[in-house]
Amino acid sequence: MPAVTPPSTIVLGLGNPVLGDDAVGLRVAAALQQLMVDDPLEGVQVLTSTRAGFELVDLLAGATRAIIIDCLEVPDPTPGRVRRLDLKQVAGSARLVGAHDISVAVAFELAAALGIRMPRTVEIYGVEAASTREFEERMTPEVECAVVTLARDLHLRLKQRARE
Repeated sequence: MPAVTPPSTIVLGLGNPVLGDDAVGLRVAAALQQLMVDDPLEGVQVLTSTRAGFELVDLLAGATRAIIIDCLEVPDPTPGRVRRLDLKQVAGSARLVGAHDISVAVAFELAAALGIRMPRTVEIYGVEAASTREFEERMTPEVECAVVTLARDLHLRLKQRARE
């Protein structure tokens, strides 16, 4: 059986689909996948998860680049504002800081200690959330608007990188 080559870029949307704005990472991933139906991006795979921690190692291993999208809970949020973060700046993201699991930074450290090749480049996009504590499948309008904008921006950036 031939070896399966992992994609060079993995876009990972994180979230909980029934906690309002917390679903933003999942929705951005779905919107990006839809854009890729009409305009495919070679070497890019879009994944979703409702978890993080150890699962990040399985999802991202072997890729060269990772783009992670999740909601961001901050004091006095501007709902829908997108912040670009790095591995050391993920406070405010329940899945990426590891309340009941390991944080994304620790997942990368663990993978390195185990000799698992993880992406060298990691981009994290946190979308500021207004409502993540009530069972609700709808997101606030500002966060919903950010979904479309961020998905289009990511698609365009990934397309430009493919040309380079």
